[in-house]
Amino acid sequence: MYVTTEEDLAVLCEKLKSCEVISLDTEFVRERTYFHRLGLIQVAGDGVCAAVDPILIADIGPFLDIITNPKVLKIFHAARQDLEILVRLTGQVITPVFDTQVAAALVGWGAQISFAKIVQKVTGKKISKAETYTDWCRRPLRQSQIDYALDDARFLLPVYEKLGQVLKKMNRHEWIQAEFASLEKPQVYDLPDPRRQFLKIKNVRGLRRKNLAVMVELAAWREEEAIKRDCLPKSVVRDEPLLEIARSLPKTQDSLAEVRGFHRKEVSKSGPAIMQAIKNGLAIPEDEIPELPEFDGYSTGKGVEELLAAYIQIRSEELKIEPSVLAHRKRIHDFVKCFEQKDNMDEHFLMQGWRKEYVGDLLMSILDGSKAMVIGENGKVQLIPSGNQ
Repeated sequence: MYVTTEEDLAVLCEKLKSCEVISLDTEFVRERTYFHRLGLIQVAGDGVCAAVDPILIADIGPFLDIITNPKVLKIFHAARQDLEILVRLTGQVITPVFDTQVAAALVGWGAQISFAKIVQKVTGKKISKAETYTDWCRRPLRQSQIDYALDDARFLLPVYEKLGQVLKKMNRHEWIQAEFASLEKPQVYDLPDPRRQFLKIKNVRGLRRKNLAVMVELAAWREEEAIKRDCLPKSVVRDEPLLEIARSLPKTQDSLAEVRGFHRKEVSKSGPAIMQAIKNGLAIPEDEIPELPEFDGYSTGKGVEELLAAYIQIRSEELKIEPSVLAHRKRIHDFVKCFEQKDNMDEHFLMQGWRKEYVGDLLMSILDGSKAMVIGENGKVQLIPSGNQ
């Protein structure tokens, strides 16, 4: 069903309003804009499958009411971008949610598994990816494009049902709820802080303190301008000219035009704002200029990370999930660093939720010497009480 009118949308909403579980997907374009340009919202539930056209329908409010209903479980695959779109559209966090990609990782089907692969694994069917590069905001849409989009919602439900069975069998429902909790935090969907965008500028470390202060203001201005225009920040001013402005500190608007890569049209449009940003930056007191974060050049004890990584590999095989789902190498490094620097380990990612019981506490026992890794009689590596206790 391709829904293009408010009348058809009302019919769809009537069919969906009794659903306790629905699957959702979105099609969008985001190549030249700051925000996602929404083209379609696909939904399935209780034998209904539809693609709602938010471009042709002026008011999709009744449909959004269903999506924001806290009594309806929403199923996604790789949910983050879909949720960003829906949060911006509705003005509220979408709850509760179930992400099939996250669930698949926790039952050992692979980290970051694609939707096509998970559908084939569950249903044995190959779904077409021929419309991957469709411009979803161009109208009219072809029937093949609509069918492609509908498949993304249609197959989510059997995938969810199968994963539910596997999670129950493996007793990992508690795991999955902890993972989804992060998707339900409002701050996850906040816009980037404009005053921290200077950190993304290459070679910013080469600036003197007063020039860095100006760079903070310039990058913040550019981010806010990109949001206002709904375009990519680099479409306002690229990094290189922005960095050169911070270095050279032009004293007049006319001198901005001499900066290589800074288009004259943009000089006319944004010159006053840029000159004000320079002025604001130079006025920042020395003790209020942001500090650049130090490089993490910390070297942990020789062989310690390798030892923990080896145990993570073994533990992942026991739990039948990929090692990166338990802890990737950066998290192992941070864990060892926290331990060696006597930081509060209780706040570390690996000491939160299910990971604490299944891996965090065990890694701690290796680090504090209370457990030792040995090769048992069965030829398997295992942890035993250490003689250092």
